[in-house]
Amino acid sequence: MASTRKYKFSFGLDPIALLGAWLFSILIVIYPIFDFDLYWHLANGREMVNTGHIVSEEIFSYTHPGEKFANHEWLGQILFYLIWQHFGPYGLFGMKLLITAGVVLLLYRTIRSVGGEPVAAAILCGFAIFAGINRFHERPELFSLLNTALLSFILYSFRANRLSHQWLWLIPPLLVVWDWLHGAVYGLTFLVLFVTGENAKYWIPALRYGQFPPIANLNHLNRCFAISMLAMLINPLGLRSYGIFVGYVVGEADFNRVITEFMPVTWEESEVFILFLIWAVLLIIRNIRRVDITQLLLVLVFGCAAVRFARVSGIAAIVLAPVIASLLISGINQVKDKVKGKITFAMLMLALTYLGWHGYNVKFNEITQKDDKYYYLELYDLAFDYHVNDNFYPVGSVNFIKAMGLTGNMYNSGNFGGYLSYYLPPERKIFQYNMGRVFGDPFHFEEHPGELEPWNINYAIVDTEAELTTLFPDSEWAEVYRDPAAVLVLKRSPQNEALIREYEIHVFYPVLSDNSLRAKAADPDKLPRLVEEMGAALAYRKDDRIAALWAEILTASPALRKQLHIQELLKQAIKYNDSKSLKVLVV
Repeated sequence: MASTRKYKFSFGLDPIALLGAWLFSILIVIYPIFDFDLYWHLANGREMVNTGHIVSEEIFSYTHPGEKFANHEWLGQILFYLIWQHFGPYGLFGMKLLITAGVVLLLYRTIRSVGGEPVAAAILCGFAIFAGINRFHERPELFSLLNTALLSFILYSFRANRLSHQWLWLIPPLLVVWDWLHGAVYGLTFLVLFVTGENAKYWIPALRYGQFPPIANLNHLNRCFAISMLAMLINPLGLRSYGIFVGYVVGEADFNRVITEFMPVTWEESEVFILFLIWAVLLIIRNIRRVDITQLLLVLVFGCAAVRFARVSGIAAIVLAPVIASLLISGINQVKDKVKGKITFAMLMLALTYLGWHGYNVKFNEITQKDDKYYYLELYDLAFDYHVNDNFYPVGSVNFIKAMGLTGNMYNSGNFGGYLSYYLPPERKIFQYNMGRVFGDPFHFEEHPGELEPWNINYAIVDTEAELTTLFPDSEWAEVYRDPAAVLVLKRSPQNEALIREYEIHVFYPVLSDNSLRAKAADPDKLPRLVEEMGAALAYRKDDRIAALWAEILTASPALRKQLHIQELLKQAIKYNDSKSLKVLVV
């Protein structure tokens, strides 16, 4: 085996380049805390901490109680809940920043191990994090991002003789623990492709370009691979849980057509990743005779997987960065060919300019109004912020349900299943959650409304207009509460008559613009009802914008403000909205 050279930073540009990569990447992933799956992970984690048993069956719904599923994230869920329990959402936010910093460090050192220069390594690290920006939410997937960077670092550094073969023995336990944190399917795929490529270069001379592994290195790598696969096979919570990933690939229960992250990438959602992938492909074409077969396999598999499933984009970006670095080296090192050197330099400067320009637009462009809808209600708000974004959670609806003591069976849209599973049990059970292997297509009943009747639904929380109009028409159901992205409807029945009479919504919606609400307030026929409905909305959730507008309207309507019912709503609203403008209106 060739002599092993320890990897260490030089005292040149490395510290500055790495610091720049860190600062840019941390800035990129600072955005509101939000993910539909977050509370489902927390609910499972809480259950496991309280009972001491791994959750491997459905326990939060009344529609599929006891149905088995392979929980490939059980350890990640426990860690998430423990952090949440002791430090709240900002504990998870801090963990995300630490993991991001770890990914950048490992990726930077990996790029340097393949020969990338400091500035190029920093730019590629920033590009990779930006390309996977939608995957850096507070969810167990963070562990896969970190572990992919770690596995890549170990394998590339060993191949470059910067790490001894002893480091390879970190891989089997890494994969086992990874299986418990999030499922190590990405790690297994990476390892299989890497080992396949290295063996192919040794045994097939036509595939060799530049260095190929000496037999001693190859033997170490193959032994590590064999032991890793054995460890995964005897891990009871390892390969046996991979059926869920097979289900995603084959589109089980039409899951892929309704969940965005399992759909193909789009320019609107994944512009940076698409450009990163195009960059890699163009470099491969330009250097087709000098492409390393191992890296080619990695690009083909992870690139194609990310194009098909947007969820893979974050992992694929980490995989692509060292490949791009390797291919750029051939351009940078072409001392005799100044044209190629200038092209490579121009690529890096263009990438740096794009990162700065597009990064600023994504993080700091102001949100504007349009057609009574706010851009902050977009699914993934990536603007610079660190607060919990609850605009897509049925926060007020849950508080309303508890305050009114609603009983009977509840229907809920799949997106809300995670949040409801954390805040409603054990008193109430959910209808469904976005887990295709247990609940199937979350929009099934929208297409087959007759099949919902046997469930005898009394109230529902929905998030799509199609569900609302198809399953819960106004003639049979009354809207009694509206969150920015959720509607709570109550069945028109004798037992609900009094509640509907008091709370049914006629004029107010929280996504209406300021001007629209002021126009309604100017209509004397609508004003009394508008004031009551705005107060009822604020009585069960925090909304700074609506609170300010309600205070403005009440200030201009002293007769309404003094009514006993409005005063009661004011007192209730202040519990959720710490607004000075509301407090001064209390008599």
